[in-house]
Amino acid sequence: FLWACAPFLLLWAFVAWAHHRVFGASFARGSPKKQLRVLVTGGKMSKASAVARAVGRDGHKVFTAEIMPYKFCHTRFCTYVSKHYVLPRPTVQPKEWEAAIQAIVAEQKIDLIIPCTAPVESSAYAHLRERLPPHVRVFAFDGETSDELDNKFTFNQVLVKAGLPCPETANMECLEDAVGFFRHKEAQPDDGKRYIVKPAVYDPKARTEILFLPIPDKHRQLEYLRSRNASKEVPYVIQEVLENPEYGSFAIFNKGTLTGFEFFESAASCLVYRRKGGKDYDDVLELNRGLGKAMNLTGQLTLDLMYTAAGDMVPIECNPRIHSAVCTLEGHQCIGAAYTDLEHKPCSDAELVTSKPDTFRYWVMDQLFLMAGFWKPKNCHKLSLAEMATGNDAILCGDDPMPFLAMYLVQIPSLLALEILPGTPWLKVDFCIGKIVKEGGD
Repeated sequence: FLWACAPFLLLWAFVAWAHHRVFGASFARGSPKKQLRVLVTGGKMSKASAVARAVGRDGHKVFTAEIMPYKFCHTRFCTYVSKHYVLPRPTVQPKEWEAAIQAIVAEQKIDLIIPCTAPVESSAYAHLRERLPPHVRVFAFDGETSDELDNKFTFNQVLVKAGLPCPETANMECLEDAVGFFRHKEAQPDDGKRYIVKPAVYDPKARTEILFLPIPDKHRQLEYLRSRNASKEVPYVIQEVLENPEYGSFAIFNKGTLTGFEFFESAASCLVYRRKGGKDYDDVLELNRGLGKAMNLTGQLTLDLMYTAAGDMVPIECNPRIHSAVCTLEGHQCIGAAYTDLEHKPCSDAELVTSKPDTFRYWVMDQLFLMAGFWKPKNCHKLSLAEMATGNDAILCGDDPMPFLAMYLVQIPSLLALEILPGTPWLKVDFCIGKIVKEGGD
């Protein structure tokens, strides 16, 4: 089906390229004081090619890297990428992975590393900076800050200390923690709140039965809490259940200052991005601004947000890393500086990297696969052809059309080919993160 759509994809890419050649760039280039040598990791992800373009358009020299089996990832075909590297997995071969990174840094005289990796790999980059040469920056929070934000309870405590809105959240490192929490709640008048028990740190394998507690059957509740097997090594949180819809925000910080921001409607499998405006946009922007200032953040941060019963929007968890919504920020004059300029601070609202109100991004093959019925539109956004006509593919750029073609015609087909012999079951193709989704994946 992918290759059957090749004529359509080639035509669309040619039209975008021709439009760029005839009418000029649809983006504004920055003017950095110095050319940096930048390594962008996580090459299989759409966000990696977006970042590579953002810094490459400003004149920086860009290199990319990704783990196997993503040797033919789309980012290596980017106009602005000088060379691509294949890395060992940091979660499987940490010593070999670090040695490979150190070798690239030495060989290419890297000044800056921008991680765009999967969640399970992001912590490795947060802890990498202390072992790199002093002149090499990693555009990510340091290891301690990353761990604090990644844990739902410690993140909640950061919000509490900063006086920022947040849901009620309790730590659970053993069964007794949960029993004590609910015993205390039962001794008070019922305020209607219900609670969910979930891992304190991201764990794709923990998507098991979910109960809204407390429930009348106390024996079932106790057995459910016991089955979580919470410990100091694998902590959980007990968090107030909030109300739909769910939203997300993506923010970029430099030395405590908010330099980039996006706010969008979210879904479990979100491959459609457009700005959600209004009061919530302003409130969440100020929330991010306050969080960045309170923690003096430098790096990228994603929040998941929902409504309380009172109608207030609060963050339920934090992912201290880049988000695919960065695709809506492409083309802003200051996006390259937000990643590369050590002293960059917006001097006006116009210099804060945000999307245009009418920016609308999606992955065209994801929508065509949904229309063709390859999988059901569960926890995702299914668009009509009329809606698609008002937006654009998240990867396609007139000055850099090859990653668009490579994602759909090279990267994904190469991954599907690798699945033929093993015959392992998989759920769907995620064109946004450029992988075959399997049960319990990263």
